[in-house]
Amino acid sequence: MPGMTRRSLLGTSVLAAVGAAAGCSSSTSQTSSGGGTAGTLDWWDHFSSFKHLNDDWAKQQSGVLKANVAHTYYDASKATQAFQLAHQANKMPDVYSNVIGLPLPALVSGKWVHEVTIPADVQAKLPKDAFTEGITRLNGKLYGFPMFSLRQSSTLVWANKDLWSKAGLDPGNLPTDYVAFKDALGKLKSAGIQPLTLAMGADGGRIRDQVDDLAQAAGFPGYQGLQFTTGAYAYDHDAYVTVIEYLKDLNDSKLIMPGSNNFGVVDARTRYASGAVGTFIDGIWCAGGSKALAPPIVDKLASGQILVPTPGMHPWCYRGRPAATYFVSADSKNPDAAGKLIASFMSEDYQKGMIEAMDQPPLNLDLVASSNVVDAYKKGVEFCKANVFLMPQAIVKNPAQARVDALRKPVTPHVGNIVQGYLGGSIKDLKAELKKLSDATTADRAQALQKAKAAGAKVSEDDYVFTDWKPGQDYGAAK
Repeated sequence: MPGMTRRSLLGTSVLAAVGAAAGCSSSTSQTSSGGGTAGTLDWWDHFSSFKHLNDDWAKQQSGVLKANVAHTYYDASKATQAFQLAHQANKMPDVYSNVIGLPLPALVSGKWVHEVTIPADVQAKLPKDAFTEGITRLNGKLYGFPMFSLRQSSTLVWANKDLWSKAGLDPGNLPTDYVAFKDALGKLKSAGIQPLTLAMGADGGRIRDQVDDLAQAAGFPGYQGLQFTTGAYAYDHDAYVTVIEYLKDLNDSKLIMPGSNNFGVVDARTRYASGAVGTFIDGIWCAGGSKALAPPIVDKLASGQILVPTPGMHPWCYRGRPAATYFVSADSKNPDAAGKLIASFMSEDYQKGMIEAMDQPPLNLDLVASSNVVDAYKKGVEFCKANVFLMPQAIVKNPAQARVDALRKPVTPHVGNIVQGYLGGSIKDLKAELKKLSDATTADRAQALQKAKAAGAKVSEDDYVFTDWKPGQDYGAAK
């Protein structure tokens, strides 16, 4: 599934979008014929934790909208391809989740999306800066609104309390640094427990996201290889090397479950949710995704922070402004009703159901503390609330950068592919391969900038330079 990660929901650049976000369990729904049939409103998404909520919501909204709202869930590994095929056949659903992996300008020019009208009272429930030119709006037109907080992570540590206790470990106090974590995995192994699994397979999108997160926590001053203060790409930074070498060390020490280098998200999470492995590195949505796979796991969930190389390091991460969660399709024959369906997701009943599904946290994180969710999820949300910060973005500094983003191309092999190759043995010189990625990504941005300038866009590499950025705080200079 090309370009599939949750990062497309976090308002990053095209490179942040090509590839984050992921429904988790196997789909039980069948492919529908696409949106726009008379009297029917088709709604497709990839949020496994929300499947039952969305099925029920579709039935409820059918009466409200006086149309048959048909909800279809796609597994993360199938969603992107399904959506692409539907787009090619002009049979996209009326409403679909943001998973394609293209920046908003490309979605608009490629006729993926239709302008959406959201009632004023619904818009009023969102933060004043929820809508960003180039991310949720383009040329003043609104194409969607965000439902999820930027303060989330794809890279928390999740443990099975029973298995950790069996190995003499404290699941209420999970290790935070590399050495302590490896030691704990060794104790699990000695107790006859499979220590760890990760989703390193498929297109490598999930492990790419996680390495980007881990690199930030290891001291990389930027996101997805882009340094905030210099605007230069540096995937070959020591932080990336440190992270990937650590993963290789765990793998070589046989602490990672065999086959993990080929596991997609569903494969890896299924092992964790079923109790076959003691530990899983996954996003804040692991609680909901695991529950969807194996409900008994909920009472065994324990969560911990993103790992840091040495004790005492700040586990700080950075994210861009959230992008639209759902779009109205350009193929929709009933865009007004589609917009009303999207607007209904901001209702109190849906928001409550969304939180209790324990997937990505809502824009208002304060709602989580009093909600009916497990402590492990609340703990993960509190960690993200305190340690994930708003990052500077070229497109916020200069909305004309949207025209550059539309011209960017996916660069491969990306970080996830490099991890796959390095752990599998086909890549020998890690630093050299990361340097190639830095150079290729720099070259791609240069060609996009050149083409955008030739077309009249007033853009510059300086748009990516934020000399006033400081670690450990929200970036507020660019508005």
